[in-house]
Order: sequence, then structure tokens, then C-alpha cells
Amino acid sequence: MSEKQKPTGLAPLREPFPANAISKLPKPTKAQTDAVKADFKAGIRCDICGTWHHPKVVHLDYVGHAALTDRLLECDPAWNWEPVAFDDKGLPAIDGSGGMWIRLTVCGVTRLGYGDAEGKTGGNAVKERIGDALRNAAMRFGAALDLWHKGDLHGTGDD
Repeated sequence: MSEKQKPTGLAPLREPFPANAISKLPKPTKAQTDAVKADFKAGIRCDICGTWHHPKVVHLDYVGHAALTDRLLECDPAWNWEPVAFDDKGLPAIDGSGGMWIRLTVCGVTRLGYGDAEGKTGGNAVKERIGDALRNAAMRFGAALDLWHKGDLHGTGDD
């Protein structure tokens, strides 16, 4: 019996990420955030994600910047991204919503992506915006689609 051949080119982007590459992101409601802001003791140090938040938040699975970069390098060591537009200082243009459009090129194929920093400022906002845009653009190649989709993406329909 022959050994299974490892996917090449863009195919590895469609492969599921291993459990150790998937992180948990807390997504509190506005009411939960307001409750913890009004009374710090209403929050908990979460055993799931390690952050301080309301005890009843929902956690979303996501693939972080490092795991995605590793997968992109597996597909194409020369992958690249670039902003779609630049401001008058020659820096990546940030739109009126605080987001940035990018072009991600992997194996000679280019797809658009959008990233924002959800109210963050400074250097952390820049890094967050880039990471979010890369994840968004990589999803256009099929990366982590099972995590973006809220149901059974490839279900059999045998309910």
C-alpha cells in the first residue's frame, strides 16, 4: 500500500488545522462587557482563553497569525501581502472604519482580504489589522473555512 502523498501548492490551505493551532477568542455581548466595566468583580479569569471577562461569554475558535503564517510558508515560501492602497505618507491606507484592504499572493494567485483592529490604537492596532486581513484573505483560499463557518460546512445532509 502506498503512503498518502502530502498536498502541495494551494492544497495545504484547505487542510484542517490541528487542535494545537486553534485558539479561543472570547466574544462578549455589549451587556456582558458593560457589566464587567461597572463591577470588575463580575468578571472571571477564564480557564479557556486566559483573559478577564464575563463568566458567560461565548468563545470562538480561530487560527492565529503564527499558525496561518506557518501554513502559508508550507504552501509557498515566497508568499506575500501588500496593501491595496497607500496614504499620502506612503503608508498602508486605513479606511474610515479603521480597516485595511490587502492583496495576499500565494503560489502566484492573488486574493483580497480586509482587516480591522476593533477599536485598538497604536502599534497593537497595526499588528491586529494586518493579522486580521491575512486571516480574511487566506480564508478566500480556503484556510480554516471550517472555523469561519458556523455549522457543518461539509455535512452529508443525513439529518
